[in-house]
Amino acid sequence: MKVNIIVPAHNEEQVIANCLNSIIALERPADVEVEVLVVADRCTDSTATICRALGVKVLEKNTPPKSVDPITELFDLGCIETEGEIVGKVDADIILPKDWLWRLLLMIPPWGNTTASVSSRIKTRTRNRTSGWNINFFMQCRDLNYCLQLHEEPRGAARLMNRRLLNYSLAGCLFYYWPSWDTCLDAEIRKTGYLSLVCPYITALEYRPDMTLRKLWAKQVIQGRARKDRGQSFTRVLGHSLFRLRLGVLWGYFEERRTI
Repeated sequence: MKVNIIVPAHNEEQVIANCLNSIIALERPADVEVEVLVVADRCTDSTATICRALGVKVLEKNTPPKSVDPITELFDLGCIETEGEIVGKVDADIILPKDWLWRLLLMIPPWGNTTASVSSRIKTRTRNRTSGWNINFFMQCRDLNYCLQLHEEPRGAARLMNRRLLNYSLAGCLFYYWPSWDTCLDAEIRKTGYLSLVCPYITALEYRPDMTLRKLWAKQVIQGRARKDRGQSFTRVLGHSLFRLRLGVLWGYFEERRTI
């Protein structure tokens, strides 16, 4: 069985080596082949050079994105270039534990199963402090919030997908038309009755050494705009923003409304 892991990247020289080294070090069954593809989006730093030095294949994209969320287009390009039965998507700032692969594979075999996608839990950490605030405290609160939900939602940063069921459930859709990669993917999968699950036994690390409160807020605002483009109701976005402590999502939702 072949597993393709796609890593979207835009100027990720600070973190990409940690990510790829963790993928290379993954424990895997003897009959599983893993191939990594980095899709480099208009990188102006040494991201591509670092990847090639580690023996990883790089697909360079030099055109502007067509989506609110550029990752949607990068993942689509990666899928076109690969053909493994299982396709994974791992963000460039993710560090995977060694047992990540086989634990997720147990939940998503490529045969006779209704599970189209399995993601791991994510914890986010940084080494930055902003104006005396310890950002890791906010991240720990958010991580705990995710785990305490009655129905834990999948995370987009580190997941595996059954390519056959993925292609069937999406009916040939092109990812890069979506305003938000993970939200739209899970919605499309569930429309056809397939499953998008969370593996509660494994947690990957999202390590952002340069994270600041300003950058965190800007990311949430973009996600709020994407939810508006997706047509999500105000009630659902309000609940998401308050319960998950992500007020920037709500701000982005209304900011987009004012520009229509």
